[in-house]
Amino acid sequence: MRGVTTPKLERIASITSSLSFRLILVLFLTLFLLFFVQAALVHHFGARILEGQVRADAYRASDFIKQSLLTSMLRNERERIYETINLLGAESGIEVIRIYNKTGEIKFSSHREEIGRAVDLRAEACYLCHATDRPLQVVPTEHRARIYSKGRDGHGQHRVLGVINPIRNAEGCWNGACHAHTPDQTILGVLDVQMSMEALDAALVSSERDTYIPLGVAIILVSALLMAGIVYYAVHLPARKLRRGSEALARGNLDVEIDLNRSDELGQFARSFNQMARNLKAAYAELRAWSQTLEDRVRQKTEELERIHEHMVQVEKAASLGKMAATVAHELNNPLSGILTYAKLVAKKLSRHLPDGEEKGVILGDLELIRSESLRCGHIVRDLLIYARESTPEFQPAHLHEVIQRALKLVEHHTELGEVRTETDFGLDDDVLICDADQIVQALIALLINALEAMPDGGRLTVRTGPSPGRPLDWVCLGVSDTGVGIPEEIRDKIFDPFFSTKSDTKGVGLGLAVVYGIVQRHHGEISVNSAPGAETTFTLELPRDPGEAARGSRGHVAAGIANHEP
Repeated sequence: MRGVTTPKLERIASITSSLSFRLILVLFLTLFLLFFVQAALVHHFGARILEGQVRADAYRASDFIKQSLLTSMLRNERERIYETINLLGAESGIEVIRIYNKTGEIKFSSHREEIGRAVDLRAEACYLCHATDRPLQVVPTEHRARIYSKGRDGHGQHRVLGVINPIRNAEGCWNGACHAHTPDQTILGVLDVQMSMEALDAALVSSERDTYIPLGVAIILVSALLMAGIVYYAVHLPARKLRRGSEALARGNLDVEIDLNRSDELGQFARSFNQMARNLKAAYAELRAWSQTLEDRVRQKTEELERIHEHMVQVEKAASLGKMAATVAHELNNPLSGILTYAKLVAKKLSRHLPDGEEKGVILGDLELIRSESLRCGHIVRDLLIYARESTPEFQPAHLHEVIQRALKLVEHHTELGEVRTETDFGLDDDVLICDADQIVQALIALLINALEAMPDGGRLTVRTGPSPGRPLDWVCLGVSDTGVGIPEEIRDKIFDPFFSTKSDTKGVGLGLAVVYGIVQRHHGEISVNSAPGAETTFTLELPRDPGEAARGSRGHVAAGIANHEP
């Protein structure tokens, strides 16, 4: 086995373990066994038939010899009897011809040396008639012949067919003058003719060697080849198609089809396999669709939870700042008002009583600085109160376009000073919505001022309205765009946090966009920003036409979302 490589061994093992090989082997062994049994039966029955024919020929030969000797025996011509027996005994196939008397003594024989001898009446040749104390008087014809083995000097055993033919005491025998038989004697003697069966046995052996074995080998080989071909085309090829199809399906190929147009069990199995593959493909497609739908739903729920979380964070911040703003407003408003008032009074008195000069200008400048800084502190306190106040907005029907025009009018002076071109794109046919118009104006002013500050060298300011994409029909969209410096991505998520500002001067404390966020939330809307450094920045406000209806729907949606996420 050294010359046989591992792949060859695996190939041989695969062939010997295959269903087709085992089926061919079983069929071949079954065919061989059946042919062997059939050949044995044919040989057995053929030998029986030939032996029957030989028996019949032996009966006829015995009767012929008996009739040939009858005349000589009636005339008691012993020499003629000897001559006839010797002549017939010399014929091919004749072993010996004997005539016994009733006591078993050999009176005539083709072998002269055994004349006068007495045969053993218990021997195989005599056992049929002398098995009992009284010999049979009539022997059936089918029992007159017997086949037994007989030894021969230098030749071993061979089969012999012996036929006994009783010589009866006919009327011519007991009436003849030369005979001393009485009429009451039934059997005078027996004619024993023994014929060699060597020629028949040799013919059977020759027939078996020259006919049965070559014919059997040829039949077995041809039958084996036919069976192998039938098994190959009827079993091996369909089984290989089924195996390759199942392997392809196991690898994930759901488009596999087994082409096996048959009406038997293998064809039915192939059709069932193809249907199973189609069902698996449909189920896999459905699972993928459900998976994609689930991913979309998870993403939507995640976004909703993130928005809810952001809203809760802003609410918490507003609550904290509300407490702080109440304290700050209470503690700072009165002192700031006093400082502002007294600064104005002192400035008026000094302007009337101090002589004109450099010192008067310095003192009045300092008083103006005190007044402006006190006023800025008051604005900071006001913004804190606006951002953190928990009072319910006064919702009334209003025209959104009129609210926008009002806000633009209030910042018109700033746009002219900053050389900013203002454009409007009103895409709403119906601009009526329920809102707190003053708060919306305040939010728009904060967005417009923020946009103007982002365009120090001038630019274009655009205000757009239209339906809210992806929202129900009862929502409106309000956008404020500028061509300013843009917002870096790393701070985009922080611009709505209170006190977050990118300004390095003292123009604000980072509450403008936080105030806008609070106003939008109180209107149950949403605000988003789309910007990049050096690109156009757009703040988008999505507002429901009826905040009360939106609030009820939002509460129900949040409750459903929480219920769906319960463990």
